Amino acid sequence: RIMVLCDVSESVAWVAQFLLTFLYALTEALSDIRSFAYTGALVEVSAILENHTVDEAIARIMTTIGFGSSNYGASLVDFDEGFLQDVTHRTSVIILGDARGNGTDPRTDILAGIAQRARRVIWLNPEPRASWGTGDSDMYRYAPYCSLARVCGSLNDLERVMTDLLEDESGR
Repeated sequence: RIMVLCDVSESVAWVAQFLLTFLYALTEALSDIRSFAYTGALVEVSAILENHTVDEAIARIMTTIGFGSSNYGASLVDFDEGFLQDVTHRTSVIILGDARGNGTDPRTDILAGIAQRARRVIWLNPEPRASWGTGDSDMYRYAPYCSLARVCGSLNDLERVMTDLLEDESGR
């Protein structure tokens, strides 16, 4: 089981299509996946991804949810209140986003709770590691609760992450 949370805020608009295309591909490839998109609020988008072409799905998600200001804490509260009960020791939670919360409370306590329930938490951040922790980035506050936190803003980055994940799985 996989649950993916994808940032579609203005700060990641430059890479949102890449992130959503990745999310769409996961939905096509895996049967037990739930997908969410967020800016200041978290919305389940599984049905949009399952029932539309990739271009239609991306357009619908961006029109409905995209381009707002990020509030990771509020999005985590939404996940906690609406979906945390579905996270088990068999669930991998993947977060796609830059961890820039615009100075809002990052609610690391909720990510800690997710990490305790989940098999693993993977954070794929499109920003270079040198940007993590600068300005309004809370990435270093979130990283301790992640099994894996990596830069992922290109196909090459994605290939490296997937290779590492597959090697990790085969080594278990």
